[in-house]
Amino acid sequence: MRLLSTKKTLSMAAQRFFLSMLSLCLTITSITSYASEGSSTMRESNVYIIHGFMATPADHWFQWLKDKLEERGIAVKVLALPDSFSPDPIVWQKTLGEKIDRLNENTFLVAHSLGCVSLLSYLEDREGDKSIGGLVLVSGFVAPLPELPQLNSFVDHQVNFEKIIKVAPQRAVFGSPQDSIVPYRLTEGLARDLSADLYSIDGAGHFLAEDGYDAFPQLLDKLLKMISK
Repeated sequence: MRLLSTKKTLSMAAQRFFLSMLSLCLTITSITSYASEGSSTMRESNVYIIHGFMATPADHWFQWLKDKLEERGIAVKVLALPDSFSPDPIVWQKTLGEKIDRLNENTFLVAHSLGCVSLLSYLEDREGDKSIGGLVLVSGFVAPLPELPQLNSFVDHQVNFEKIIKVAPQRAVFGSPQDSIVPYRLTEGLARDLSADLYSIDGAGHFLAEDGYDAFPQLLDKLLKMISK
């Protein structure tokens, strides 16, 4: 009897071990499959980064973001817009049309300051309504800036927010109450008009390198979440 009991105990232990190993294998398979799908999504995605007034692709957090995305296998271009110290909205629109050469549901667009309204104008002027992956705007505005009247020609028309919302299903806006260049109320208003998530960061200023923004981990985190969906 004792021998039978011992055999039964060993048999049950073997079954429990088998089941636990099976569960472990299934878990590992699931994780591997998820990671593979995520990697595939990253590889298929592409990002365009658009600078603003008096900036170049080498400024602020643009190259940092490019490097972080490329580490994950995402194709990235930081677009150079002409004469950023004396910009012309027509020339910037033409340049965006020439340099944005891959625009589909896996495309994500990131813009800063004057680049935001320029990007919105580009999107609303596109023919058709083919969707993109998502849109992230930093210190954006679509109204005149009290301190920069020379940029009024960029905001002399009403943006077609309905079309933007239709073509960009994922939308996020970053702003700071301490922004001394773009009043925070204008960035708040842009987020409302776009029905976009607003991320307010205290003390970030205009998100420039001199404000401490030669890196932008909050934006990277939000963008990666968009791409992973």
